[in-house]
Amino acid sequence: MTEVVILNASYEPIGGVSVRHAIGMLVRQVAVVEEAVSVGDLVRLLTFRQGQANLVELTLAPDANIVGKTVGSVTWPADSALVAILREGRVIVPTADNALEAGDELLLVATTEVEAELDALLSDEV
Repeated sequence: MTEVVILNASYEPIGGVSVRHAIGMLVRQVAVVEEAVSVGDLVRLLTFRQGQANLVELTLAPDANIVGKTVGSVTWPADSALVAILREGRVIVPTADNALEAGDELLLVATTEVEAELDALLSDEV
């Protein structure tokens, strides 16, 4: 799993740097992170306040184990929930009948304890 941490996400002008400039710098930082993260890597995007669950994202590789399966046919780990599928610029609220396709970005909420299990389920390893 890849964990991305942005340490200083403040947008206050510092030394004459405008908000637009600060946001532009943040966008460039995000682009660098996206280049470093490969398809198939589980990425922790957010830890919820209580620290018990995280929002994680994974882009399905063409040879991932679950490509071609429906959401309902996948045995998702306990303490995890698929909350959205991002496909071709659309947000899909998953139903049991949705087929999973290569290139889908899956957003899940999961406890830290099941992230390794999710990573194995969603990987391209058989």
